[in-house]
Amino acid sequence: MAKETEPTSFSSREEREEIGRRTNAGFARVEKAEVEANAGGIPTGPVAQDLSEEEIRRRVGSGNFEAAKNDLQTGSINS
Repeated sequence: MAKETEPTSFSSREEREEIGRRTNAGFARVEKAEVEANAGGIPTGPVAQDLSEEEIRRRVGSGNFEAAKNDLQTGSINS
């Protein structure tokens, strides 16, 4: 069985504030990273060609292809 750890508590307000400032500074280093002017952007074009039904069937197997194609379940509301 996994050993449960006790929650860490910090005794003073100053200590909690200092931890918050260090955490925020760490996030800021990542969020405010500058990108060089000549750096390439995020590619937005198509990554690959569309697959034909035959290619999909070959990759996943005929049984899986037919099961997925004929699945009568509705998708999740949250998906």
